[in-house]
Amino acid sequence: MIKVELPAVLPAEIIAWQERAQEISQEILQAQTLQEKRDIIDRYQRHWRKPELVNWLSDINFEKCWFTETKFGGDYQEVEHFRPKKGTKEADGTACANHPGYYWLAFDLSNYRLCKRRTNAKKGTFFPILDNRLRANQPQHSWRDERPLFLDPLKDADVILLSFNDNGAPVPQEGIHQVDQDRVNFTIEKYFLDERILNKRRAETWSTVRCLYNEYLNASMEANDQGSVAKATEAEQKLIQVKDMCRKNAEFSSVAIESLMKLPDRTAWTIASRASAT
Repeated sequence: MIKVELPAVLPAEIIAWQERAQEISQEILQAQTLQEKRDIIDRYQRHWRKPELVNWLSDINFEKCWFTETKFGGDYQEVEHFRPKKGTKEADGTACANHPGYYWLAFDLSNYRLCKRRTNAKKGTFFPILDNRLRANQPQHSWRDERPLFLDPLKDADVILLSFNDNGAPVPQEGIHQVDQDRVNFTIEKYFLDERILNKRRAETWSTVRCLYNEYLNASMEANDQGSVAKATEAEQKLIQVKDMCRKNAEFSSVAIESLMKLPDRTAWTIASRASAT
C-alpha cells in the first residue's frame, strides 16, 4: 500500500461527475425514509461505475489496486465505499447498532477507494472505529472525527504502518503501538492482503531488489578498486533498476522500499527514500 494522492485540480470530466453526484446526494438527503434513501442509491449505482471515474481513480494510482498494489491489467476494477453506504459491521461481524450506513457519502468522491473485486468483497460492510462515541450516524455529524480500524491509503500516517517480510507476507511495521498493530492486522485480514499468490509475488519483488542492490554494491566496489569504467557503468545500471522498482508507478513498490529499509545500510535507506518520492 502506498499513499494515493488526490489531485488538487480535478479534470473537467470529474468535475462534471461531481456535479451530478451532488444532485443525487441532495435527492438522498431529501428522501423521508431510510428505505427511500437506499432505493435512490441503488437507482443511481451506475454513476460510481462510470468509466471516466473508474479510469481516473485508476490513473492517479498508476493502474494499481489501492490496497494490494497489483496492476489491474484486464481485471475488473471496483469502486469501494470506504465508509459503507448501506449498513455497517463491527469488527466481530455484528451489525453496528442504530447505524443506517453512511448513505450521505454514497456519492462523495472522498469516500471512494479503487480495488480488485476479491478485495472489495472480503471487506464488505465492515467499518469498525476505535471509539464508537465518535461515530457519525447522520449527515450533520462529523465523520472526519472518526478513527477507523482500517488503514486508509489516502493517509500518510496509515500507509507507513504496513510492512512486509522476506516471504512477502504483510506485517505491522516494527515498533509501532499495539493499537496500530491491531489496525494493521485487521486491514490485512479484511482486505485479503495475506494471500498465497500475493505473498509469492511480493517475495519475488523483495528478492529481486535485494539481488540488484547487492550487484550494485559489488560493481561499485570493483569500479573503485580497479578504476573500471565498465564496472561503474554496470553499477549505475543496477542502481537505476533498483530505483525503478521503488518508484510509485511500479507494482509492489512498497515491498521494494521495505526490502531496502530493513537492511542495516544507510545507502539502501537513501535510495529507498529518494526513489519513493518519485
